[in-house]
Amino acid sequence: MHEHSGKKAADQYLIQRIQGASPEQVAAMLLEGGQRFLSLAIQAMKARNLIEQANYVGRVADIIFGLKERLNHEQGGEVVENLIRIYDWWTEELYEGALNDQPQRLQLIFAQMGEFKTTWEQLHRRKTGGDQAPKASGSLDGLSV
Repeated sequence: MHEHSGKKAADQYLIQRIQGASPEQVAAMLLEGGQRFLSLAIQAMKARNLIEQANYVGRVADIIFGLKERLNHEQGGEVVENLIRIYDWWTEELYEGALNDQPQRLQLIFAQMGEFKTTWEQLHRRKTGGDQAPKASGSLDGLSV
């Protein structure tokens, strides 16, 4: 019973964290979760645990879908179109890499998710005044997620 109350408290903490987050922070949290599940999928793949691998691959696919679903198509323009292409490619690589026992394909997605996570965190800091660095051209500024 104690384990159940601990999970419930963790779930409540996560809900509060998400509710208080900016759109950029939510995108970064999703990417962080994607990386966590990719890491677990790669471990399961190397251990030849197909059930766990399939579970974690499914979780990553759900996160990628969530990222895609959050895009603001009305304001995003070409950036949103490019993100859709990237998310679709991640999904294809995820399934193909898992199906063909190619952890390097999942590791590539992991690395790219890390880069995107950093970008969303930087954008959040810029929007909240926490980072006064000059804005890079072609950035995600002005894109609602």
